[in-house]
Amino acid sequence: MCRELAHIDSVAQTVLSHISRGVLILQGDLAAGKTTLVKAIAKALGLGESVTSPTFSVQQNYANRLYHYDIYNQGLEQFMAMGLFEELERDALHCIEWGDARLQNLLERAGIAVEVLYITKEPNRRCYRMGEDA
Repeated sequence: MCRELAHIDSVAQTVLSHISRGVLILQGDLAAGKTTLVKAIAKALGLGESVTSPTFSVQQNYANRLYHYDIYNQGLEQFMAMGLFEELERDALHCIEWGDARLQNLLERAGIAVEVLYITKEPNRRCYRMGEDA
């Protein structure tokens, strides 16, 4: 589905209808709107907190209902070394920017629900595709 950025709230609702607990891996180029989508998801969950990119902190926790990770700088190995993989077992929605197939495989082997959302940047809108056939 492709939407103008002004309609990001409807995208968040659609995503939450597919996965409200477990891990949502967000893939897309720089500035594709991964953090913007997490902000909309937080809003849809009724979380009044200000959502910021965890690029340098790696993880942000919003009321123990939404966890937001950015592993662009650290990579999967450092994510694992920091003990953050264990955090993914918490009963919440975990949005991970820059996760890859290796992370997806680890999650599936651990029995953790995981979905992948691919975001493609187009002028004034973004296209979203959930699943492996993106």
